[in-house]
Amino acid sequence: MQPLERDAETLRNIPLFASLPTARLKLIAYTAEVVQFEPGEVIVQQGDSADAVYIITEGETGVSVRDDEGHDIELGTMGRHTLFGEIGVLANSRRTTTVKAKSRVTTFKISAKLFLDLVRQSPEIGIQVMTVLAERLERTTARLQQHERR
Repeated sequence: MQPLERDAETLRNIPLFASLPTARLKLIAYTAEVVQFEPGEVIVQQGDSADAVYIITEGETGVSVRDDEGHDIELGTMGRHTLFGEIGVLANSRRTTTVKAKSRVTTFKISAKLFLDLVRQSPEIGIQVMTVLAERLERTTARLQQHERR
């Protein structure tokens, strides 16, 4: 299997992209940048500009947020087939969390422009993104409430 076809199949295994035609998956795979990170390396930093979204194809990351007092609050982990970075891209704002590699991590980095084009052109992707955001908001809220009780 050629690298482009392999990357398209990897994307097909991600629920967000599962319903897209093969030609569209190949276009995303062709335009996405494969980026690798070593354990402990910061992938995105809270407060930085949001120029892309990432999809983890291998490895595990930790997610944290820094509160107003400068304390880092661990929000959880993300693994294979997880999309992140979409909040800043969709809101045209800064990164809301810091994501750091816990192991060696491989990602597809998709530019903000391409991601926004996908959301505009594929209603099913827009709905999937909203679902991911709602689930993430629910988990983050619960984690922050636990942190406040301490």
